[in-house]
Amino acid sequence: MSVVTSLEALPTSGLTVTVLQQLDRFVPGAWTNVTRFDDVVRDVLGEDASPGMIAAVRQKALALEAANASRWQHAVTVYSLVDTVDTVAAGAAVASKVGSMFGSLSFLEKFTPKPETTQAVDAGLKLVAELVAFGLVNGVPSMSVDGVARFTGALADYARYDLIRIAAWVVFDGVVPLGPDFVGKLVGTWKGLANDQLVSNAAFKQLSDKLPGNSADEKKAFVVHAIDQTGDWVGRFIQEKGITQQGVLKNLEGAMGVAAGGMDYVAAAVDASTAYFSHTGTQTVARALARQGLEQLKQDAWKEYLARHR
Repeated sequence: MSVVTSLEALPTSGLTVTVLQQLDRFVPGAWTNVTRFDDVVRDVLGEDASPGMIAAVRQKALALEAANASRWQHAVTVYSLVDTVDTVAAGAAVASKVGSMFGSLSFLEKFTPKPETTQAVDAGLKLVAELVAFGLVNGVPSMSVDGVARFTGALADYARYDLIRIAAWVVFDGVVPLGPDFVGKLVGTWKGLANDQLVSNAAFKQLSDKLPGNSADEKKAFVVHAIDQTGDWVGRFIQEKGITQQGVLKNLEGAMGVAAGGMDYVAAAVDASTAYFSHTGTQTVARALARQGLEQLKQDAWKEYLARHR
């Protein structure tokens, strides 16, 4: 499925959108649920962009994707890989049954919290997916230590569609189930993982060929390094945004029934009922494609200008 098709198939409402909207408190104005590629292009060009310019960028972006479809579509696939997409329908059914989006105090009882180790592994894998997709979008087919440095440097300038996803990862995969010091817990868990636990993980098996190292130990060491290197940024982000477990709980009270269980139940409900990673990841890839389409259009125009004035 093409990037544009994937984008335009995203839901305009529902559980995932509702949960992402709750993060506006921490990253105000960082995300709008854009699901049309022309709107993505308009966002890249500016609100006063002409229909002709939007069409030209769209055409160039589609040509770029066609020329290297595996790169762009693989990035979308990587973002989708780590979401529990098979339980989205079940979560939606529960929400419908109780009468409103996450609106029943008994709602959380429908979900079983993950053990802390499993939660830490899953959170680490989402970061690995972010790294791999970051590399694909930026033309780096395989991740490396230098790629981690580029990624952590880019975090400070993460733009729309990117910031909201990292914020959701910090909040829902980190702070909510594991506490504000979750990065240290991730590092400790990953260091202690047995190789058979790792190689049997379906998501890791599909991502591992993009990671440096010839053995499970070497790949695990790379993941530990990547998690550790994000720690400073994550710590500053949590402090600057005032993110606490109780603050998140209070923020979600209007959107989901949180009183029936602890923070681990909140994490389980969000994880089982949303696809925030693939949703915002698809938007990120679409935006990157539109930006590269614009850059290519500019380069082509400059070449034509030079050819005419020689």
